[in-house]
Amino acid sequence: MQDTELFADDELLFTGEDVDDFPVRKLSPWRVLIVDDEPDVHAMTRMVLGDYAFEGRSLDFVSAFSGEEALSVLKNDFSIAVVLLDVVMETSTAGLDVARRIRTFINNPLVRIILRTGQPGVAPEHKVITDLDINDYWQKAELTSQRLTTSITTALRSYRDLCKIERNRVSLAQLAMSVAHQIRNRTMTITGFANLAARKFDVDSEVAQYLNTITEESRRLEEVVDSVSEYASIDNCDHLNSEIYQLLEDVVSDTKVFASTLGKEVDFVVSIKRAVVDSRADLFKKVILELLKNAVFFSDDTSPWVELVVEVDSELCQIRVSDNGPGVDDVDLPYIYDPFFTKRSEAVGMGLSIVRRVVDGYNWTLEVSHGDPHGAVFSLTVPI
Repeated sequence: MQDTELFADDELLFTGEDVDDFPVRKLSPWRVLIVDDEPDVHAMTRMVLGDYAFEGRSLDFVSAFSGEEALSVLKNDFSIAVVLLDVVMETSTAGLDVARRIRTFINNPLVRIILRTGQPGVAPEHKVITDLDINDYWQKAELTSQRLTTSITTALRSYRDLCKIERNRVSLAQLAMSVAHQIRNRTMTITGFANLAARKFDVDSEVAQYLNTITEESRRLEEVVDSVSEYASIDNCDHLNSEIYQLLEDVVSDTKVFASTLGKEVDFVVSIKRAVVDSRADLFKKVILELLKNAVFFSDDTSPWVELVVEVDSELCQIRVSDNGPGVDDVDLPYIYDPFFTKRSEAVGMGLSIVRRVVDGYNWTLEVSHGDPHGAVFSLTVPI
């Protein structure tokens, strides 16, 4: 029999295997906030970008028809990736005010802002780009479908990368806290055994002195670990309303206790006012406490003096911490917020780093200057 006859019927010898249908996880869309007082602009934007997708994710549009409405949305929704923002709405500068408040009062550094204006004379491009933290600027008359698509793509790519950086920062902070925990356990063990061993030797013996050195250095290492843990634990600078008067009184009381541990009889000059600031109470207290402790630490050894002054207006709370110490050398100014930078051997050097971490987290303003005639002055500006 020929081979051709054997397979003449051309029947299938094997059937295909059953393949389970696994559901494909649908990616969540990119959320885009359209801010414009013209309904036609909203409709046109949705039509032009209706079929748009970036990295397999479509767009989910949210509409706001005024600056105040946009701010309300952004305060409660941190998933917005891009804001398409008009300039002239309820006021001639409403959009500019929104862009400014997104970075300051709402403190959202991730969302990308594309400014679209029909009246370029109100918001000249060079001035807006220089003064505001926005990502693109277009005159509506020049904004074609292709240009809008390109601008959205650039903004989303930037937003994606910033989110990755933020996630990596959080992961690094968690790693630092885990490492600090492991080091703390070892230092406690070292200190415990060093103390046990020291009991077996005469207090004045050379070995006992070595063991005391080990104990002291272990204690200092624990202080470093505690500071690193505290720094790494500042993860969420949440937006909460905090009344500062009692907080400041508590901080001043704690600072006086700190001064006594240093053996300093500090003359505190305190002038505080009532205000409600946008901050977690514990983080606000931490910032002021570290600034006051720094002032006490570096105040004059003979007649130490520290001043805390609070001034409040309709939008801002300004807090000034001054001392009568030697001040900050100009050569040291670029480094005073660096971790472990200190001019005192007994200090850890993390206090001002923690201050800077919180200040940056809330996008507050912190400046340092020379006192008159000497000393250092730290000026903190916080939105209310």
